[in-house]
Amino acid sequence: MDTEELIKQVKHNCDVSDAKFWGYYSICGLLMRMRELYMSEHSLTPWDTVANEEISLWIQRREALWKDLEEEELRPLVIDGMSYDPFDINGLNTVLKDSGLVYGGGYGTFRKPTFFIARLDSKKELFDYLLYYTGSELCRDLSAYPAMLQGRCIHLRFDVLKTILWDKFQTLKSRQYRGLIEEMFSDYGIRKTDMVSYEFLRGIDDLSHILSDLFVLHEVGEAFEDDSSEEWLEILYRGCDKYCELYLRGTKDLLADTSDMGPLMAIISGKRSDLLKMYMGFLDGVRKEIFPEIRNAFQHFVESDDWAVIENARRAGYRKARELREKVLTLWKERGETAGIESAVREYVKKTFPV
Repeated sequence: MDTEELIKQVKHNCDVSDAKFWGYYSICGLLMRMRELYMSEHSLTPWDTVANEEISLWIQRREALWKDLEEEELRPLVIDGMSYDPFDINGLNTVLKDSGLVYGGGYGTFRKPTFFIARLDSKKELFDYLLYYTGSELCRDLSAYPAMLQGRCIHLRFDVLKTILWDKFQTLKSRQYRGLIEEMFSDYGIRKTDMVSYEFLRGIDDLSHILSDLFVLHEVGEAFEDDSSEEWLEILYRGCDKYCELYLRGTKDLLADTSDMGPLMAIISGKRSDLLKMYMGFLDGVRKEIFPEIRNAFQHFVESDDWAVIENARRAGYRKARELREKVLTLWKERGETAGIESAVREYVKKTFPV
């Protein structure tokens, strides 16, 4: 197998996807993702330093490349004379099984195609799924997710997870506050005044492996709650506006988190207060907005150590997520178009999740 040629093919699809979807990001979000992509493409860690002039020149060249690729299409991947659809995860990883590599491809937010190829760290069976733990990434696109459910595969991407942890650490250093994130780092011997050292990197590595359990369990919960998943994805892919899509994806995430097979149930069953702290520290965006019960429950839990309040919050979050999903699916079956769904989601969110 010509590994370099395969990476070149995957990179083409990554660049085409970025060329078509970079405009969906805010300016700050795009610059952050471009910096992360630069670091990945140059085999740098998140804590390496690089001159701003170098990144600026790279950004200019990348923007020119995107302009050239705007009208290009995704290409099949050709390995040993055989052609594979870029979303054929099972087929491609079967071919790669003895190469020490792992491949991922799917759709992310705003229906953006997302791809990566990485060195395989390890793999194992988890329920009916094959769980891949990735090592260093050889190729990726702008959008990178720490864990991805694709068919019967779950990918846990440690490079992405460590980047997220580094960003959290930088946020911690830049603010004068004490909270969950500071406690989470201090549990693993990391203080906000620390400089990068062997001990610091060992703490980041230990924390990323523990934290990976949460992300994997989220994907397991998502797989378990796959009723009407094809209809749900069709609604997203038919062109909901950004607001509607973010809330539908947030609802899907909440359903996975609060599922009987999701991370909160595992945390409660094992009475893992350390993982609960991590879950709360990483609860953000739409999930945080639509799940106020867990914030109130956590405050009570800190004072009482009463796991029943966390379980009650989990059940409440699950009921709300299922209610919205059923409402959206019913509208879809009745109308077969997204316009009514968008207004219904806005009304439901305003009524059920008051800010």
